[in-house]
Amino acid sequence: MNNLMLSFDVEDWFHSHNLRNGLQRDSWDEYELRVEDSTRRILDLLDKYDTTATFFVLGYVAERTPELVAEIENRGHELASHGYNHELLYEQEPDAVHSDISRSLELLESIVDCPIRGYRAPSFTITDWAIEILDDLGLEYDSSHFPAPVHDRYGDIAIDTSETIVPINQNLTEVQLPLLDMKVTQIPWAGGGYFRFLPYYIYRRGIQRIRQHRDIVFYLHPWELDPDQPRVHDVKRQYQIRHYTNLDRTEKKLERLLSDFNWEPIGDSV
Repeated sequence: MNNLMLSFDVEDWFHSHNLRNGLQRDSWDEYELRVEDSTRRILDLLDKYDTTATFFVLGYVAERTPELVAEIENRGHELASHGYNHELLYEQEPDAVHSDISRSLELLESIVDCPIRGYRAPSFTITDWAIEILDDLGLEYDSSHFPAPVHDRYGDIAIDTSETIVPINQNLTEVQLPLLDMKVTQIPWAGGGYFRFLPYYIYRRGIQRIRQHRDIVFYLHPWELDPDQPRVHDVKRQYQIRHYTNLDRTEKKLERLLSDFNWEPIGDSV
């Protein structure tokens, strides 16, 4: 049976690109930081089911909650980088992306005494030139390529296989996010909003079907377990729906997922 890899992108509610047009980037420090509580609820669930995962921690969060980063590592999980500023990669110059990722790596490695092996781009906005940066920074794997047929943010890199774990070169491996093949089209099936929107029994069947053919990567954000987070109304209706739907159900659905399947960190599979 193929591997099931569990991951969490540790960012707060105001970092979400669904809400960015309704929030001021230079006001982030004024917004309520809620990520500690929701991340610890995830850690407690993982302890309950004796499961470890990969946590892609945003540098902005790590700098403000170093004790949370240390706790993630102390509780047996893999730490990886989500960059520092949560900016879409293709909206930046390569030098800025290099500085952002380097800053996040230095910060994480100053908190815990372990190498950071993996990276995930904000909103999966990976590019071929960004892959070169990851290689230059000595990272071992990236898990940012989400080959969904239609999405308004995702990036793309030159990969011609649907396999999950794909060697890019002798140093770097790509760990792709999964799609469910429906014959006439392919549907994203990696977690996040896709997990929140669907009834759990349907999502579980999709996992069972995909893993017959390939490894699976699943992801969530801590803010997806936080139905009491502040509401931002000055954004497109479609983004409000994408961000807020079923937040009150995510924690119970995640618990069922942990109960039904055996998961591992991405680094273990790579």
